[in-house]
Amino acid sequence: MQLTQEEVIQSIPSYLRQFVVKQHYDEYTPQHHATWRYIMRRNVNFLKKYAHPAYLDGLEKTGISIDTIPHIDDMNDKLGKIGWRAVVVDGFVPPAAFMEYSEHKILVISAEMRNIGNILYTPAPDIVHEAAGHAPIIADPLYSEYLQRFGKYGAKAVFSKDDYDIYEAIRYLSIIKEYANATEQQISEAERDLEQKLSDYTVPSEAAELSRMHWWTVEYGLVGSVDDFRLFGAGLLSSVGESKACLSPEVKKIPFSTDCVNYNYDITKMQPQLFVAEDFQHLIDVLEEYADGMCFRKGGADSVRRVIDSLNVGTAVFSSGLQVSGQFNNLLTDGRGHEIYVGTTGPSQLSYEDTELEGHGTDYHKDGFSSPVGRIMDSPKPLEKWTDSDLADAGLLNGRDGTLAFESGVVVAGQLRNVTRRAENLLLMTFENCTVTGPDGTILFHPDWGVYDMAVGGSITSVWSGSADKEKFNVYPPKSTKTTIKDEPTASELRLYNLYSKVRNMRDTGTANDETCREVVRLLNEEYPKEWLLRLELLELIRKNGIDGGLEKQLDTALQALKNHSDVYDNVITAGYEFMLK
Repeated sequence: MQLTQEEVIQSIPSYLRQFVVKQHYDEYTPQHHATWRYIMRRNVNFLKKYAHPAYLDGLEKTGISIDTIPHIDDMNDKLGKIGWRAVVVDGFVPPAAFMEYSEHKILVISAEMRNIGNILYTPAPDIVHEAAGHAPIIADPLYSEYLQRFGKYGAKAVFSKDDYDIYEAIRYLSIIKEYANATEQQISEAERDLEQKLSDYTVPSEAAELSRMHWWTVEYGLVGSVDDFRLFGAGLLSSVGESKACLSPEVKKIPFSTDCVNYNYDITKMQPQLFVAEDFQHLIDVLEEYADGMCFRKGGADSVRRVIDSLNVGTAVFSSGLQVSGQFNNLLTDGRGHEIYVGTTGPSQLSYEDTELEGHGTDYHKDGFSSPVGRIMDSPKPLEKWTDSDLADAGLLNGRDGTLAFESGVVVAGQLRNVTRRAENLLLMTFENCTVTGPDGTILFHPDWGVYDMAVGGSITSVWSGSADKEKFNVYPPKSTKTTIKDEPTASELRLYNLYSKVRNMRDTGTANDETCREVVRLLNEEYPKEWLLRLELLELIRKNGIDGGLEKQLDTALQALKNHSDVYDNVITAGYEFMLK
């Protein structure tokens, strides 16, 4: 059963829907479709020799047409058969959200189509890159698994405020560079802003390091050996310029390993080095090796400290399974460096298995949350395993005064009011008239501050950026205000689009005729002297249909002259002759 755009949108988590837009298919111009057709024909002609074998097979499996820009509904019809879905967005989305889409096996497709001036390469996400680059390779089961795992781990990576500032700077630069009427001053200012933010960023976060691994694999990955490789990265599969450049010995080829996270990248330039994985299983193995050192797997005081330094909302998981989400600002450790007390400031949330505990959302914990961590003095059993009988033996009865003395020296004394359990684990103990003191006697909680909810757990087993229950505590930044800049087409552009439509209609219907072809050539000569792509399409049509009368010579002469306009014109016209006019 084919799902519509709206049905797919409604099937994804609500906090991810804010970034989704509708694909207004009728906004793609005839020139857009011609640009798509040129890029795809040129790419396939080149990549059938150099791309991973999954590429050509994957085009059909994921609903990617050579002749026309794909419709998102058609893509979802095909993607659904391999367990994936697709949604349309406006350019970049926040990195953590992008990762989570992959975790849910959702392919993010930019709604935009690059303008003809950026036909060889665009720094902005567009439907060529997202659909024709990313989609085909996910038809390979191992690569699909890698992409989903990457999304899962990337969504948990600890990130910083600097990461988000750099994301916004990259987003804006890509928008300006894709905007046909942008001034040199606008581009220069955007470039300087990004360069400044990057130069100030000296210690990369987990999220930054993972973004580098993503770049060197998902975007610009090679597979095989350094001497015999195939292309699989979307940035290569969607750009003939990049894919040809990567074959040069001047682009260094490095065996893929976790060391790739030490190589930064610049989205506006060709890559000086690329990494070669042995196969798609190798991608998974290296990702797992890196993930073993991430905070969500390590836990502990160092991981809490990284979340504190990030100045963002994070989640700490106690060994009982309780998840505490908030902006962490407090960490006490013992002489061995182990965590003994943690705390948050501002709205916080308590959850279990990513579901908020009833009554413990951000409205209730609006001013933060704090709790000791560790084992109880003289108790062979971890506190999270204590039964009601164990609590009673320790003098902890509902409505009665009681004391918990931790091995760390933290002491909790008050009247037990309630306990919360899940899966036989004690998660939370709620006290009234409670005083909490640190090892040095410092007051950590005073009875005048209200009810004290104490998390239960002998250690912090996992830490990550973001909240546990995102439906109830959405910490993703709102959709960026920096959106794609669009101008209304001019009268001249509309007349040009009409000519593109005429040529396409003649090709599709097999009704090419001398009169229409002559009229198109006349108007091109009079109004559009630099229009190279339509001339190529018309020349191809004339040759295939045996229409001549001097038209072929006129078009050929004009195209040969246009090669001198710029290196880009020389590139695209020369290539067009090779794959369109053989």
